[in-house]
Amino acid sequence: MSTKGLLLFLVVVCLAPMHNAFAPVAPSIKRQQQSSSDAMNTERQQPRSHETVLFAGFGGSGGDAKKKKETKLKPKQQWDRFLEMKNEQKFRVAVRVTDDEEEEWLEVGNVRSKGDKYTAAAVFRQRALVVEHARRLFPLRISQKDQVLWAFWNEEPDEWILVDKSAVEDKKIPSTLEKVIGFEGRPDPSTGYYCVYNEGRLVNDNDDARPSSKKLK
Repeated sequence: MSTKGLLLFLVVVCLAPMHNAFAPVAPSIKRQQQSSSDAMNTERQQPRSHETVLFAGFGGSGGDAKKKKETKLKPKQQWDRFLEMKNEQKFRVAVRVTDDEEEEWLEVGNVRSKGDKYTAAAVFRQRALVVEHARRLFPLRISQKDQVLWAFWNEEPDEWILVDKSAVEDKKIPSTLEKVIGFEGRPDPSTGYYCVYNEGRLVNDNDDARPSSKKLK
């Protein structure tokens, strides 16, 4: 064999192992890229925990969305609203201790609503004001621990109409119900609540009179 041929043979023998060593590199990189891509796709498809909570809160399988909390009403503000609706009809409102069916209804005051549309809702929405005043008027008959029922007087057929939560669940009830209703308690001279005075005289029956009690806020 000539010198040139011998050199060519040696070059081929030396390059063959190097070719085998580098050949698997490209497929290995390709497989690694594919695995990384699959992992990213899986991560995108898997919902994050906070997204699951949001879905549940907006009508998903979780029905634990918090209900809107009622705003505490102010006696003075609701009394002012009652007086402003002087052209609307008054409806007498009363309470009775829950576990005593023979107990008489105790009249506490009156409610009004815009257009006389929300009488029952006016009683239930202002129920806290009603029962608080009932305890002032009848401290020996209604205690702090007593559970009570609420009702308004219906002239036809002359009976007390019980009121419960369903009164405010009607879709026609406005979200700002407290602004279109009012409550006036029976005057209580011993505390000054719901009392209107003119020259030292109690004048609650005068529609032109304005509240002067400093007790209400």
